[in-house]
Amino acid sequence: MKRRDLYHTSTRGVASIERQCTLAPVIDVRLCIASLDVAGARGERGEPDASDSVRVMRALAQRLAAAGHVKPTFELAALARERRSPTGLPFPGCAVAMPHAEPEHVVTSAIALASLATPVMFRQMGAPATELDVRLVVMPAFTAKEQAAASLGRLVTLLQDAALRDELASATSAEAMHAALERAHHWEP
Repeated sequence: MKRRDLYHTSTRGVASIERQCTLAPVIDVRLCIASLDVAGARGERGEPDASDSVRVMRALAQRLAAAGHVKPTFELAALARERRSPTGLPFPGCAVAMPHAEPEHVVTSAIALASLATPVMFRQMGAPATELDVRLVVMPAFTAKEQAAASLGRLVTLLQDAALRDELASATSAEAMHAALERAHHWEP
């Protein structure tokens, strides 16, 4: 993926916002969790249940809080927002969820992510009745609505790379996840 592919302009002003929103400093290896296992009680077929997604979101929110990136209100706000507006993205081969909270719950921008030992059920963005088996969860925390809008779009663009999604979802260490992101992204303006 070429650097200029990440910098698209759909409306006046978006390009300048994107140039101001560098994500490189917010991707920290300490915020990566590889092979997270949150498997709760499974049905007869071993299918994921909805409480597993809550455990994943809590683990990522707690990681962000421990690093000082979010306020204590972030975890509950992210859970409530996910109930209202699901964030599951049905990418081929590896569904991704991007639960997040509003900027007023964020102290400093950061992105936490987890590859999952077993898929977890998240509802699909735009089609909440559809459940997706998610293998990769990315939890962005941004400090401004403008930054959030531009950066979420850039994250979705980055995650459209099937090889990157697969590499992140199958990573067995936080360092491997971080290295994959470092190789894949060209965040600098």
